[in-house]
Formats: sequence, C-alpha cells, structure tokens
Amino acid sequence: MATVIDVSGRLGEYMLKGWILTDRICTECSKVPLMRSPPSAPTETYFCVNCDPAPSSGTTANALTSRPSRTSAAHQATAFQDSQSISSISNSSGMSRSSTPPTEVSNVPSSPTFAPIMDTAELLRRRQQSDTASAEIGRRMLKGWAMLADECPSPSCHGIPLVRPPKAGANIDPRKECVICRIVYIDEKDAYGQDRLVPMQPSPSSAVTSRSPNPALVAPSPPSPVSADKGKARAYPEVHLQPQVAAFPQQSSKSAPVHLASATSSALEDTAQSLERTLVVLSERLKTYNSGSIIDPGPIGQTADAISKVSQALTQVKQLLWSERQALLS
Repeated sequence: MATVIDVSGRLGEYMLKGWILTDRICTECSKVPLMRSPPSAPTETYFCVNCDPAPSSGTTANALTSRPSRTSAAHQATAFQDSQSISSISNSSGMSRSSTPPTEVSNVPSSPTFAPIMDTAELLRRRQQSDTASAEIGRRMLKGWAMLADECPSPSCHGIPLVRPPKAGANIDPRKECVICRIVYIDEKDAYGQDRLVPMQPSPSSAVTSRSPNPALVAPSPPSPVSADKGKARAYPEVHLQPQVAAFPQQSSKSAPVHLASATSSALEDTAQSLERTLVVLSERLKTYNSGSIIDPGPIGQTADAISKVSQALTQVKQLLWSERQALLS
C-alpha cells in the first residue's frame, strides 16, 4: 500500500493524464478518493491509486474486469446513501409540513397607517400665530423690549414667549406681556413657594370715576368762553366771587382730589388707547384667518367673541371718560 506522499503524487500524475478526481471514497482503504477514466475512454472506469495497480493501455481491460464488483458496490453504497438522505429529507419535510400550520396571507399592512397628530387647519393656525408673534416680538425688541423664557399660559396661545417692557429706571419692570392675547402677567408665589404667572389685576383708579364731582372745587373757577358760546351767560351773576380770598385755602387743601381726578382721566385715556390697539390686532388676526386656503370656524369664532368683548369694554371706558370730562367742566 502506498504512503500518503505517494498517493498525492500519483493523484496529481493521473489528473495530468486526464483522469478525473471524484468525491467517492475507496471501499477498501476508506481514505483515498477514486479516479475516473478520461472522457475519451471507451468505457467509464474507476481506479484507486492506493489499492489498485496502475492502469495502462494494455491492462485497461484487466482493470475493467477486476473492478466491476467494486464499482457496483460503490454505486450501490452511494445509491443507498442517497436514498437514505432523500428519505430523511422527506421525513423531515413531512414532519415540518404536518406540524407547521399554513401561513395566512392578509392584506392588512404590518405597520399601522400614519395618522397626523392634529388637524391640518389647527397646524395652519398655529403656524400663522407663530409668524405673527415673531414679527411683533421683533418690532418690540427694536424698541427695547426683552423676550423672556416664560411662555404664555393661555390655552389659545401655543408656545408664545412673553416680552417685558424696557426698564424705566434702575428696577426691572415686573410685567410680562403676551403679544398675541395682550394679557399682562406678573410672578406670584404659590402655597409651595414656587413662582407662577398670574394675570395682572387692573388698577383700582377706575373705581374713582363713578364718584360724583364736588361742586365746591369748581365754584371759584371763572366761567369758560365755551359756556358763554353755548348761551349760559345768564348763570354768571349767580356765581358768588366774594369769598374768593377765603376759598383759596380750601382749594389748596383739596388739591389732592383734583390731581386724583386728572390721574383718573389719564388712566382712562391710556386704557381706551390700549383697547383700540387690541381691536386693531384682533381685526388683523381675523383677516388672516379669512384669507387662508382652509377656513377653520373655531379660531374665527373665538376672535369674533374677543372683538365683541373688547368693543364693549372700550364703549364703557369711553363713557366713563366722557363723564369724567363733563365733571371737570361743570
């Protein structure tokens, strides 16, 4: 029997001669693969370089006669192995086929259908609100206002930062205003000592407007030319100017209510101007809602309601202002 080195050399030698190295192992030595005769040979011959003698042109017939049993045995062993593998595959496939239920094909997508978080109209409204707030905040910052990190807590404003008026002196103005809803907030401590934003209460000076004017304050004043033009010259003799000297101390002692009345009138004028500016802003907002491609009745109704309330407040303030002026003139 040849060694491993001789077997390798002989395999290479016969492969150079045209023999084909197969994947079949010799049944005698169970180590060396069989060689198959070249395709040009008249018959197909299998040859083991370790067990069989070297075939030659004269001994090819002998190799053919001496190997049929071995070749047939190899064929039978290979066929038996193939049948065993096929049967095992069929058995395994049969088991898997019987144990695995049929897969149901469904037209429902595996992932859920994407749905928008909110309505398109609401997204458009918030975008327009953000653009309006950005423009107004920019204009105010050019005038000295400061943009704060606090956001407006109103449910109608979404992520709108508050702005603070410029400092009039050394102290910082505590007021914080929203450029959309025009509500002024201030910081207030809650029960746990935490700062929270609360709407600023209106000044109590407006309550003084319902007070009736004191006729003693206007008695020493000379008649105005406006009253003379209106045909009230007959009332002049009724004014007693004799106690003018005694009236001066009384007038000086009561100068504080006069200044208070003038301060009330000034506060009413400022309030009226603020309400007028608020009406202008609400009107512009209503135009913006109506000019969009998608009209949402919700924001339009809220804006119209706000316009109605501001208009009523402006009417009341103007009536109070007119009453105050009439009281000062009488």
